[in-house]
Amino acid sequence: MSKSAKISIVLGFVTLFIVLFYFFGGQEDEDQGPDVINQWTETFDPSDKGPYGTYMLKELMDTANMFGNFIDIDKQLEKGLQDNPNMNDIYFFIGATNYMVDSSAEHLMDFVDDGNTAFIAARSFPYKICEELFYDGRTLFENELLFDSTQFMKFSHPDLKSKRYEFIYVNNDTIKPKLWHYFDTTNFDTYNTTPIFIGTNTLGKVDFVKMPYGDGWFYFHSIPYCFTNICMMRRDGFQYAEHMLEHIPPGRVQWDRYNLEFHSASSNSDYDDEDGDGPERRSIMEFILEHPSLTWALVLLIIGAVLYVLFKGKRMQDRIPAAESKDNTSMGYVKTLAALYMQKGSHSKLIRLKERTFLNFIAERYYIITNKPDKAFIEKVAVKSQISEEKITEIFKLFRRFSGAVNVTDDQLINLHRKIEYFYKNCR
Repeated sequence: MSKSAKISIVLGFVTLFIVLFYFFGGQEDEDQGPDVINQWTETFDPSDKGPYGTYMLKELMDTANMFGNFIDIDKQLEKGLQDNPNMNDIYFFIGATNYMVDSSAEHLMDFVDDGNTAFIAARSFPYKICEELFYDGRTLFENELLFDSTQFMKFSHPDLKSKRYEFIYVNNDTIKPKLWHYFDTTNFDTYNTTPIFIGTNTLGKVDFVKMPYGDGWFYFHSIPYCFTNICMMRRDGFQYAEHMLEHIPPGRVQWDRYNLEFHSASSNSDYDDEDGDGPERRSIMEFILEHPSLTWALVLLIIGAVLYVLFKGKRMQDRIPAAESKDNTSMGYVKTLAALYMQKGSHSKLIRLKERTFLNFIAERYYIITNKPDKAFIEKVAVKSQISEEKITEIFKLFRRFSGAVNVTDDQLINLHRKIEYFYKNCR
């Protein structure tokens, strides 16, 4: 193909692009505004790794082994919530508003009445449930709302009440004030139920409450922000979530994603389609053409592919060999040092090196940091690694015994090495 022909083709594509942009580009739905994804949107979705998702909380619940396999609820509770009479089933919801309809709320109350558990962290709860458990279902929170950027939370449990947890509201990478909601304790229906105030702020305002209902329990939390990824990235937020989960009885968690969003009557009817036809199905191209950003992505992809075939179809130069990826030589470095220490007979230095390496491994893998391993530290490591406390305790006992020893035999060093290798190979 001649040079002039290639230039003509390029000019033709540029002209086509300008025409398409003139007629279709820049048109914006006045009601909806630009189609922009904002990472700071409050999704509270357990699969969202953004600041206001709850991915880290779900990972914590999974690694803590306090609960069974997760069940995702992506439909109305009448069809999605399961009740196994042989275990404690836990309905779990975190979001700004729980959009549960009345029929689903009644189903949930029957679910709890049968001996199960429900945990709801929100700023707006299902009215049907509030009407049942509170004097006035429309005024759950104190009239004196706190508007601040920082709050300090605590638990009422005797073993935890001396510790406070700092929460700072961050939006768009900036610390800002926000409304912090706390329950109006005078609004609890104490004639029918006896509420237990589990958590407060340092001023005594209640944000976490436990209420019996039939043979089961409702847990209400008024500040879902505490369980977002941006909070749990800080030590106080992570520890607060850990202790919150300890208050919930073990069981099988069923995480409600469906009621994070409002569903109109027409959308609900898709799940109740008695004719079996289900919702109207559309082709992939129809879906792409409905969204301007996807449409332009497709156009640019086609144009780029054509231009590549025209100008880059024939190789312009010899193929450059791929650069080899850099290997992680950290463990090799440690082994080299260990060999040097072995040759010199410096067993005590080798043991100190192994101890630092072992503690760094635990810190990086399980986010548990300490310089003085104690019983609480060993218990946490045992839970997250699935290695028994006895085996972990034996490792640290050997570290302590050999750290001050002048002479350490080869057999003792080999015994310590085998126990550490067992941990590395079998930890979760």
